[in-house]
Amino acid sequence: MSPPTLPVPGPVWPTPEQAYALAPNLIREIGWTARTARLAASELFREEDAREYWLRKAALLDRIALHDESDGIHDNDAAELAEAAAAHLIDTDQARDPATDADPRGYIRQEYARWIRHH
Repeated sequence: MSPPTLPVPGPVWPTPEQAYALAPNLIREIGWTARTARLAASELFREEDAREYWLRKAALLDRIALHDESDGIHDNDAAELAEAAAAHLIDTDQARDPATDADPRGYIRQEYARWIRHH
């Protein structure tokens, strides 16, 4: 008789504090996201900039949702919007798997932490 198979642990996502330690303040990111969204509607938006836009937008929404959650607000649009933006980035990255499906905001934190270290 073979020993029982243990589940394979999923990825360990960075904590919000780890992921957003180097992030600009929320007001600055809101401004960047708004300016970039306007640019995205024009012909000047480059396809290679789309990933950065979705990553930063998802991270911004995640940070707002985290702020709301820390204030005891658990029924908010920011969390839903963060999950939707995360799903869009996951699809763009072709990173859909059980771990990203289970915690799309964890994926955003991982990818943001990687991105910010290089910018």
